[in-house]
Amino acid sequence: MALEEIKTKFGGKWKLDRSENFEEFLKEMGANFAVRKMAGLSKPEQEVRVEDGAVVICIKAGFWNKESKIKLDEEFEEDRDGVKMKCFGKYENGQLIVDSKPIDNKDFKPQHVVREIIDDEMVMRMVVGDNYLTCTRVFKRLPQ
Repeated sequence: MALEEIKTKFGGKWKLDRSENFEEFLKEMGANFAVRKMAGLSKPEQEVRVEDGAVVICIKAGFWNKESKIKLDEEFEEDRDGVKMKCFGKYENGQLIVDSKPIDNKDFKPQHVVREIIDDEMVMRMVVGDNYLTCTRVFKRLPQ
């Protein structure tokens, strides 16, 4: 039932419209100056779909692409720029939530990502590290 709701609410392609604190988020994650500037100028697209019992999120940002397969309520491992992360995804109160912690890299910080639909926009809040720095990115749905 959750997967059907996710497919209905989140399914499709989305393009970044605006961001708050994204460069600060990347800095907290340890990204260098050049990467932060390039990422800050990009207007990534996200595609959300349900496939084989999992939520699949594809992010395309020109120089950086990533695909995540999230089986709800199950731990999974994911590689993030060469760092192994232990992740857990869930869906509650209309929010798609993924918590990630580094497995073997003490310099990489835990992340908490929440996606929800507000006024026909996908709002993605990313929280990083011990100081709970929060970045908000807002995506608009692309026509089918």
